[in-house]
Amino acid sequence: MRRLTDNAVRAKSILAREGAPLSADCEQVLVRELQRVLSGLFDLTGDVQVSVTREKTFVIQIRAEAVRVRPFGVVK
Repeated sequence: MRRLTDNAVRAKSILAREGAPLSADCEQVLVRELQRVLSGLFDLTGDVQVSVTREKTFVIQIRAEAVRVRPFGVVK
């Protein structure tokens, strides 16, 4: 029974990768870049999480938590 479960999990993972608009490597680059940019603006409390799905357009969801906004000048 365990082998059947393992195969189902592996098949689900393959299907998710095939349907993903970004490869795992590209997604890691995106997360690192967003982490760098957001860390310059906020004091983050954890990692940045990104989800990219394809519908009629690309839907990009970014989640990050911070304890405060860093001072970065006055916007006029």
